[in-house]
Amino acid sequence: MKKAPKQIEMDNNRRIATDMLNAAMTYARLILKKYGELGPFGFGMDREGQIARETVEIPRLPRDPERLWKLLDEHMAERVRRGWIQALAMGANVLLPEPSAEGFRDAVVLNIETDQGYAVQLTVPYRIYGGQLKNLLPRRIALGKMQMEDAVCRFFTPGEPGLALENSRDIHPSGA
Repeated sequence: MKKAPKQIEMDNNRRIATDMLNAAMTYARLILKKYGELGPFGFGMDREGQIARETVEIPRLPRDPERLWKLLDEHMAERVRRGWIQALAMGANVLLPEPSAEGFRDAVVLNIETDQGYAVQLTVPYRIYGGQLKNLLPRRIALGKMQMEDAVCRFFTPGEPGLALENSRDIHPSGA
């Protein structure tokens, strides 16, 4: 039985979103384990399907996570406007308003979008164990149950080029 074109498109969008999620969470765990904190970050998938971490090219990065989020948001919007990426993931460390089911207060929030209009927001609670005594006890990252919600595309919205910049305050990253 053949799949309908709409189903094939959804499967492709889910595959791309899963690839973006894997890249973003691998990076987030690595940085949390190494430094014990996490600033805003982004990943883009180019037209050939290659995923790479997106960086903001400025001489001095701001210490304020919200300012860095805004700069990264503008950078991603520019990459989308130029047609250089077909999907993106932006992540930030946030403090949950209430503890997760596991009792975790911190989380990584990821916004993933594709150029086909597919968008999700994922919240992954976590807790850091260890890292004391000048790292004699290595850090370990425990992840909680991921929550996924459908989201509205902010970057890949045809006919509304300024939408990404107008909605850049949807997530408020916290310092770790």
